[in-house]
Amino acid sequence: MTELTELLAAMIRLPSVNPCGRKPEDPYEGEARMTEFVQSWFAERGIESELQTVMDQRTNVIARVQGREEPPLVFEAHLDTVSVEGMTIPPFEPRIEEGRIFGRGSCDVKGGLAAMMMALVRAAEADPPPRSLVLVAAVDEEYLHSGIARFLRDSGPIAGAVVGEPTELRVVIAHKGAVRTRITTRGVSAHSSNPERGVNAVYRMARIVTALEEFAADLHQRPQHGLVGGPTLSVGTISGGTAVNVVPELCECMVDRRLIPGETPDAAFVEIRDLVSDLLDEDDDIAATLKDCAVETDRSEQIVGMAREAVREYTGEDEPEGVAYCTDGCDFAERGIPLVVLGPGDIAQAHTAEEWIAIQQVETAARIYEHMMRG
Repeated sequence: MTELTELLAAMIRLPSVNPCGRKPEDPYEGEARMTEFVQSWFAERGIESELQTVMDQRTNVIARVQGREEPPLVFEAHLDTVSVEGMTIPPFEPRIEEGRIFGRGSCDVKGGLAAMMMALVRAAEADPPPRSLVLVAAVDEEYLHSGIARFLRDSGPIAGAVVGEPTELRVVIAHKGAVRTRITTRGVSAHSSNPERGVNAVYRMARIVTALEEFAADLHQRPQHGLVGGPTLSVGTISGGTAVNVVPELCECMVDRRLIPGETPDAAFVEIRDLVSDLLDEDDDIAATLKDCAVETDRSEQIVGMAREAVREYTGEDEPEGVAYCTDGCDFAERGIPLVVLGPGDIAQAHTAEEWIAIQQVETAARIYEHMMRG
């Protein structure tokens, strides 16, 4: 087992499930174990790092290698994972089989983070790199991107960024953004034997969901982006009522709207709000819980050229691409920072019941990142 594979296995053993807005309470929740591990690993290898508090018990690790020029290049990957619910393998017991390593976070995105960490150490062993290097191991990517938002608030100028999500080592220059909207309808409770005495909040929400379904179909007819496809909308969750024999007085649904480059989060939210406004009463609520812009980096940007050169050296597949999912790259793009998304693993394996990543891709990713760091 190589040093890099051992590093990834050690990280898989550390639960870091995103608590999704709650204070970490479950034994598997929170990134604290990963934060401590990453900082200690860097310290043992003489790499300067600092902790950056994002919220209670949730802290970014920021490592830095001084280069000959500023501003720095930023390499970013997240510490958190999604839930282990529904997994059919032991989530925190890394298993190696047929060139793959299994476990929660192996693909999304501890494989990419491990490769970045190893590349930074290797880059620091030689002469000072052409440009200073910053590695951000961020919390809360899987929920609100609050970790990278906190880093960028005080980061100062950044020359370019590499976001380490699973792209199968393809250079991704465009991806969708997201607006998540919470809609709440209110009614009046009553005994179900006399439902006419109440107002059913679920029935009211049903009309809204039907309108959203029709709108989602209309979105499919809009022009598509050449790299990421078309805009989409999906109602992801709905909940209401307290018992089968009580007319429900409250119902809530969550709506996920994916944006393509050229659309704005504010305009997308307003469109949803206007669509359902006639179905809402003054006591109802509609609010955006997340607004992430879409990403599109110009091919002429230096960071794109650096990524293409490095990938071409090790895989030969350097043509820029787009993806439909969303990453921390949204936050860099909102601040005008050119970026690429580039990492080992197949997004189809992320969040799955038997999550895994090809070990060879992790090893190649480390070499690609090191190539970029050395300029």
